[in-house]
Amino acid sequence: MTQSSPTAPNISVHWMEIVAISLGGIGLVGAAIIGLSHKLQTNMHEAKRVEKIAQNLITYQFPQSAQGRIGLSIGAESFAVITDRINDPNLRLFVQASPVDGVERSSVVVREYALGSGWRGIWETVTEETQPFLYCNQTVNLKTRRGRWSQTDSAEPRPAIKYSIDTTIDGYDQTIRILATGTNAEPLAQDLLKSIQCRQKYQN
Repeated sequence: MTQSSPTAPNISVHWMEIVAISLGGIGLVGAAIIGLSHKLQTNMHEAKRVEKIAQNLITYQFPQSAQGRIGLSIGAESFAVITDRINDPNLRLFVQASPVDGVERSSVVVREYALGSGWRGIWETVTEETQPFLYCNQTVNLKTRRGRWSQTDSAEPRPAIKYSIDTTIDGYDQTIRILATGTNAEPLAQDLLKSIQCRQKYQN
């Protein structure tokens, strides 16, 4: 009588189960990441939320009505872009603040992302100057650029002026940009610049 050998375990079935479980887990993680990314993108472009972020960083007053374009606040890191209209804006405000911690942080990333959102353009016939400017109870450098500006190569260049402030206030790096275009660019930019004040938490 021949003795039958014990049945070997079906190793391939076990491996298929492991692979299926792993793929299912990866799928769930991927779906969660996509969901969070979509929510983040939606929040970054929600006008009222963006305006609130900007108002938490500085006080400002647009000569005309303003709308939040894009903004993000993660921990102590915040930025916002405000414009006078969504399509073809004549006046733009960018404000950003991040804590000074002595190490590389995300401020450069978020700044570049925000400034790339309808902000960068092509300058022609540029003049530049730097003047003292009183901000947050201290004198900072105000850089002024004048010339003609277009958002793309195919767009018609328009008269433009840009104000830039980069400073450190009470442990926070702050960046402020004002860009105005069109025939009334300079008075628009000046009116917005004159209205800007730092928030109390950044004052010395």
